[in-house]
Amino acid sequence: MRKHLIAALFVLALTGAGAEVQTYAQESTADKAVDKTKEAGKAVGDKAEDVGDATKKGAKKAAKGAKKAGHEAADKTEDAAGKAKEMGAEAADKAEDAGDATVKGAKAAGRATEKGINEVGDKAEDVGDATVKGAKAAGHTTKKGVNEVGDKAEDVGDATAKGAKKTGNWFKRTWRKIF
Repeated sequence: MRKHLIAALFVLALTGAGAEVQTYAQESTADKAVDKTKEAGKAVGDKAEDVGDATKKGAKKAAKGAKKAGHEAADKTEDAAGKAKEMGAEAADKAEDAGDATVKGAKAAGRATEKGINEVGDKAEDVGDATVKGAKAAGHTTKKGVNEVGDKAEDVGDATAKGAKKTGNWFKRTWRKIF
């Protein structure tokens, strides 16, 4: 039993001392964690401040570059506008010259066309006269041919009527003989 009593006392002693050691260890671990978190927060804050400063510097540089590029673009636009104006004036001069040449060409073409039309009109008149003569001759020949055809058609009609009458008579006689 003594063994049990001594064992129980040791357990109580160790348990009480162990709890104190454990509590102290927990408090010191929590303090360390808080300290580490504070240090990390400060480090992150410092880094964020550095990033903000770098961003500010970069933005200023970009703005200066954009301003410079804008001035260069404006200068180039002015140069291009001047060149376009010069080219437009040259194009207008050339268009005017082309218009003058077109007028001259159109007048010459008009004269040539008028001459050609007069010649075509004369030829058409000659053709018309020849056509009238030919039409009259064709009309006389056609009339003669039509009269001959009409006479022959009349003869054919008479022969057809005569043949039909004979055929009809034959059918009649044959019919009577059969019935």
